[in-house]
Amino acid sequence: MSLSLHSSTPKRRQQQRLQRPQTLNLPANQPQLSMSQTLTKTVIAQDAPNGSDTDHLLPVIEFLKAQGNTPATGDKFDFNRDGLGTYGFTEPLDLALLQEHFVFPPTIKLSADGLHDTRHFVRISQGSPSQPARKLSFEA
Repeated sequence: MSLSLHSSTPKRRQQQRLQRPQTLNLPANQPQLSMSQTLTKTVIAQDAPNGSDTDHLLPVIEFLKAQGNTPATGDKFDFNRDGLGTYGFTEPLDLALLQEHFVFPPTIKLSADGLHDTRHFVRISQGSPSQPARKLSFEA
């Protein structure tokens, strides 16, 4: 004895797949997404696998450069005498955009000054290019 109640279920599923995908209605400045698309965020690790203090932030730096931000520190981290490493950009960082695209560990904080990694004592922010060291002189 067979039941015919479930025989129409596969047909319904097939018909649903063949139908035009539904589209989400988002604000005008947002891309249109179909229901089958998902937004995925890049997870930023707390530490780089190779032990570097800065390599885990490379996806963020590459993303910012792809958005048109120009490195202000020569495309590298500059370290001050206290050991704070700064990767500077000439433009202010779009923190909301960073939060949309990345998942940060608790040791990385976003603030009006930029992104701060408290574990590795490095940051990404709007910065100015490094100035060459000048000799101390008392002459005018």
